[in-house]
Amino acid sequence: MIRRLWQHSIYGLALALAALVCAPAAHAQTFDLVFRGGFDNIDDDPGSDAGASRFLVQATYGASRAEITRLRGIGYGQWLEQQLSYPPTLTGPWLDELEENPVFSLNSGHRVDRFYVQAVAAPDQLRQRMAFALSQILVASDSSGISTRETAEYYDILTRGAFGTYRDLLGEVTFSPTMGQWLTYLRNRSAYESGGNMVLPDENYAREVMQLFSFGLVQRNTDYSPVLSGGNLVPTYNNTIIAELARAFTGFSYDRSDYTNTRFGNNTNRAPLLPMICFPMNNPPNNQNYMAGGATFHDIGSKTLFDGITLPAVGNTRSECEADINAVLDEIANHPTVAPFISRQLIQRFVTSNPSNAYIGRVAAVFNDNGQGVRGDLGAVILAVLMDPDARATPSGPFGKLREPVLRMTNAWRALEVQLGVPAPPLNGNGDPNSSVGNISMSLGFNGDFEQRPMSSPTVFNFYEPDYQQPGPIQNQGLFSPEFQILTETSVTRMNNAIRFRAVDLYIGSNNSPERPLVNLEPLADRIVIVNNTTYGNLVDELSVRLMSGRMSSSMRNTLLDMLSSQSAPTTQSQRRDRVRQVLRVILFSPEFAVQR
Repeated sequence: MIRRLWQHSIYGLALALAALVCAPAAHAQTFDLVFRGGFDNIDDDPGSDAGASRFLVQATYGASRAEITRLRGIGYGQWLEQQLSYPPTLTGPWLDELEENPVFSLNSGHRVDRFYVQAVAAPDQLRQRMAFALSQILVASDSSGISTRETAEYYDILTRGAFGTYRDLLGEVTFSPTMGQWLTYLRNRSAYESGGNMVLPDENYAREVMQLFSFGLVQRNTDYSPVLSGGNLVPTYNNTIIAELARAFTGFSYDRSDYTNTRFGNNTNRAPLLPMICFPMNNPPNNQNYMAGGATFHDIGSKTLFDGITLPAVGNTRSECEADINAVLDEIANHPTVAPFISRQLIQRFVTSNPSNAYIGRVAAVFNDNGQGVRGDLGAVILAVLMDPDARATPSGPFGKLREPVLRMTNAWRALEVQLGVPAPPLNGNGDPNSSVGNISMSLGFNGDFEQRPMSSPTVFNFYEPDYQQPGPIQNQGLFSPEFQILTETSVTRMNNAIRFRAVDLYIGSNNSPERPLVNLEPLADRIVIVNNTTYGNLVDELSVRLMSGRMSSSMRNTLLDMLSSQSAPTTQSQRRDRVRQVLRVILFSPEFAVQR
C-alpha cells in the first residue's frame, strides 16, 4: 500500500508514485486514479486533528473541520492522490460566462472575486495553492494595464501546469501574450538601424527569466549552498549573456483569428488568449510589415548563452524561429541551479521561510529526477515539499513562516465554514438588466487593505522577495522573512480590520446581504449552550485546531478562558455567537495566528 511508503524517504515516495501511474518518459506523471474505498486500516493518519490541520494549512488555503476529519479518515497518501487527480478549476470560463450578458462590463474585481471563491471552495485545493505559489515566482501582473481576461488566462496557465513539468510550464509562460506584454518582449525584434542609431532587442525577459524564473544570480549546489571558485561566488550570467539571450526572444507577435490585413506591429484580429507566434508566417503576404530589411523580426544568427553554450543559426521561417526559442528554453530548464532555486521558493511558499539545506537538497533531488527519469515534475516536487521529514516533524527553532494577508483571509474563511457570496441578480426592481450583474461578493473592497492583490504585483519581483530580512532580531540572526516586506503599522491595522469585518462581523444570522461571504458561527456557538469551564475550553480548543493547528500557547488559552468566564453566561444564541466572536477577534489578531508553524 502506498500509505506505508510515506513513512520512508522521499525517494521511496517517488518510486511508489511511479508504480501507480504509467507516464511517458518525457512528461510529468499524470494522475487519473480510482480512489481507494476499502476497509483496510489507515496507517498514514496524521495522528491527531492538530496534525491534520497543520498539514492542511500547508497544502491548502486553510483547514476546515470537514477536511480535517476527511484527511484523518483516508490518510496522507489517498488525500494527495485525490488532489493530484482532480481536474483544474479555472478562472477564465467563469469570466466568459459573466460576459455572455451583453450589458456586462468585466473588470479586475471580478477576477479577484473568483480567485477567492476558488481558494475557499474549489475541490482541487493543492493545485490552487500551487498556482498561487507559482504566480509569485513566475510573476506577471495586471498592474501595467493588462486586461482582466488576459490576466486570468495567464493564471489559468499556471493552474493547468501546476503538476506538469517545469520545462513545459516555462514554455507556456514564455509564449504567453500576457507575459509578453508584462516584460515588454511582445513585438521585440532583432537589432536594426533607426536614424543612424542601432536599436538593440529589449532585454527585460532575457534578464528576468534567468534571475527570477529559473536559476538566479549565482550558481548553487543541489542543497542551495553556493558554488565557490577560489572562495568566490560564481555568477550564472553577466550583461553580455543577457544581450545574447535577448536576441533569442525576438519575433513574437499575437496569433490571429484571421490574417487578413494583419501585421507584426498591429492588433488586427489578434487572439490574446492564444500563445504568441513568430512572424512572419512561412508564406507571408507580400507586405513589408512582415519583414525587416530582408530578414524576419527574429534574430536568426547563432547565440552564445550561459556556461559557454552555443546555439547555431536558424532559418528564416516561423518554425525555425520557434525552434530557436525552444532550444534556449531547454537550456534554461536544464541548468543545474534551477532545481534548488525553484525548490527553495516552493518550500518557502508552502512550509517555512528558512528551510535547511538538507530539506532543499531532498526536494531538489526529486526535481532533478522524479523516480522515472523525468526532470522538473512539479507534481512530484510538491509532494516532496509537503511530505519531507522537516515538514512533518514537530516544528522547532526558526521553523515556519508569516502568513501572508491572502492566506490569513482564506484560512479564517475555511476554518469558519464561510458561505460563499451569491452573485447579484441580473435585474433590479425596475427591471434594468444592467443593474448589478456580476456584482463582486467575496473580495469587495479589501484588496487595498492587504497590500497583496492576486496577480497584481507592483513589479516582477513579487509583493515580497524570497531573501528579504526584516531589520532587527530576524536579520541579526541571518534569517529570511519574505512576507514581512509588505507589513507596516498601517498595513497591519488595515489588514486586521478587513479580516475582522469579513470573518467576525459578517456571519449567518447577522442580516447581511446574501451577496456577502458569511461565516458560520452556529456550530461553534452550539458548543456553549451549557456553559462551564469544560465547554468554554472545548470552544477555545476547537478554534485552536482549526486556526492554529492546535498550537495555541497555554497562556493565550488561559487568557481566553478568563475572558469568557468573567462575563455572565450567555442565554441566547445571539449572545453565544457574540462570545465566539470575542474569541475570534483575539485569535485572528494574535501573533500566534499570524505565524504558520
